[in-house]
Parts: sequence; C-alpha cells; structure tokens
Amino acid sequence: MNENPPVKATATSARVIDALLDLEGATVTELTDYLSLSKSSVHNHLQTLVDLGYVERDEWEYNASLRFLEVGTTVRHRYRIYQAGADEVRALASAGFAANLVVVQDEAAVCIETATHSDRERIVEIGDRLPLHCSAGGKAMLAAMDHEERTAVLDDIPLEYHTESTLTDRSKLLSHLNEVRSRGLALNREEWRDGVRGIASAVSAPDDTLLGAVCVTGSDEHLSGKTLQQDASGLVLSSANRIRRRIRQE
Repeated sequence: MNENPPVKATATSARVIDALLDLEGATVTELTDYLSLSKSSVHNHLQTLVDLGYVERDEWEYNASLRFLEVGTTVRHRYRIYQAGADEVRALASAGFAANLVVVQDEAAVCIETATHSDRERIVEIGDRLPLHCSAGGKAMLAAMDHEERTAVLDDIPLEYHTESTLTDRSKLLSHLNEVRSRGLALNREEWRDGVRGIASAVSAPDDTLLGAVCVTGSDEHLSGKTLQQDASGLVLSSANRIRRRIRQE
C-alpha cells in the first residue's frame, strides 16, 4: 500500500471505511480515538460518505452500507474464472465439500465465491484474503505463474510463519511449487491454520494468463487419507478442467 498517496483526503476516507469494518460500526468519538484524527475531520469524512451512500448512520453509530455489496458483486462478475467456475463451486459443495474460487490481488489469494455443504463448516468467506505461500489456492496460483511473475510476487510478500508446517524458506518453497506445477494440484496440510487442510488447482486462460484457482478447504479430520488424496483431488482437478473448457469456448 502506498504510504504517501497523492490524494490524502481519499486515503483518509478509505481509512475511515476500514476502521468501520474493523470496529463493526463506531461513533465519531470511537473513530477519532481509533484513527488518531481530529473529530471534525472524522465527522466531515463520515458525512461525505453518508451523502454518497457508502456509509449509513443509525443514531450516533456509523456503519459501512450495502453499497459495497453492490460494488463487490459487480466487480466479481468481471473475473472470467467466476463466470465459468461459480457452478463448479456449488457442485463441489453438493458433493460434500466446502469449496471456493480465489484470485490474486495485492499479493494475496482473495476469495470471490464460496459454497459449503450443509454439514461442513464454512472456513473461507467471500472477500477473505489468504496468504499465497501457505494456502492451497495461493500455492496453486504461484506455481502456475511464469518464472518472472512468480519471482516478482515472492519479492513483494513476506513468507510469514502461520503454523509449524508453514514453508518460510524461499528455496524450499520454490522447490515445492515446482512439484505443484508438475502435479497441477496444490495441497495445504495445516500450513495456513492448524487443523485446516486444503486442495486446489489453478486455472489459466488459453494464452496462459493466470485467472485464479478452484479450491476445497476443510478440517484435518474431514480432508485426510483417501478423501484428500483421491476423492477431493479428483473432483478439484475435474472442476478445474471443466472451467478451462468453458473459458476456451467463450
């Protein structure tokens, strides 16, 4: 993120919105303390956002409005993998899995669609940002990038420790990504969160442009043994192949 944006007022409005999300709603005083800004500045930004429809006020409390849902839904439809893969996510959920689509944005794997079987916990929500180096979808997308793009991304992201299984050594991660690329399938064995596993396959356009990845995420109890190595793996690969075919037919 640019720490010295050319239009500081816009950056401050963005900070106010982020604070409202972090605090799950707040008063002017609470935002003033949270952001270390003057009360008049916070009030002016809030009033402008209310007038534009991005923030709503209830008594003394302010909240982000559903305008962001409208914006996010519109943006999501522009992603080719969403148009071609949303039905596949629902099919994976019907087969008994928690499934999602992710894309790369700002050095993270961002979830743009998710569906969960009725008896499965929803671990990843729409809008969640997962680390590229230790989530199944993130590793699948890193592996699908060409050498130059992967190098540029890895230069920009910290290989942060999340669990005891997280690969934080760059050379070991690169070796692992080569294996992922050969298999066409990435596994996450509690590398992102303890007790959580995942499996993913990247999807690229016919010109090799990376579009995203289709993933299954679940508890280590559910995604283990034959379920992980055969059932989920086969379904994810089949889903990715069908998405690719749909994109080729566009």
